[in-house]
Order: sequence, then C-alpha cells, then structure tokens
Amino acid sequence: MTAVYAVHAVRADEICATEVIFDKPDKAEFYAQALSTDPGGLAGAVTEFVLNTPGERHPVSLYVGGVRQEVPHLSDDRQVAANGHVQHRSLRWNGRS
Repeated sequence: MTAVYAVHAVRADEICATEVIFDKPDKAEFYAQALSTDPGGLAGAVTEFVLNTPGERHPVSLYVGGVRQEVPHLSDDRQVAANGHVQHRSLRWNGRS
C-alpha cells in the first residue's frame, strides 16, 4: 500500500484541483499551511490517496489562515457532513412539506 498526499487550494469562488502531490504527509501539511495564507486563498487542504485503489481517500488536514482546523468526516457523496450539516443550500430542508 502506497499513500500519497494531495494538496488543494480553497478560494472564495472554487475548490481548486490538486495543486501538488507529496509522498510524505508532513511535506503536504507544510505546503497546505503556507497555501492557506496566500492572498485570495481561504484554506489549504490535504487528502490522502492510496495508489492503485480507486475510492480510497481520507481527509488529513485543513488549514485556514495558517491554523490547522478540525477536519469533519464527509459522507461518500460529499453532500452531508457527519454533524448533519448540508453543504449545498439547494439540499437544505426549507421547513415546507
């Protein structure tokens, strides 16, 4: 099993595709932390992938303004977080039956 660590930039209008891939988690976290302080950047995130294993990915870290945040678990469809928060407003219950 070989793990790699992808770093993504989060900006106000988009979550960017993988910016860089590292073979060590500490290198990826260092880069994501620095990325989170870039002008126009909201956050830097690290995701672990396992080579040759489709669907095998895990959130590792999220940095906002250079500070490591707690990473919530997201459902497999990436629409509902573990605490029940719905990510996209079109999927939120509006109180009408």
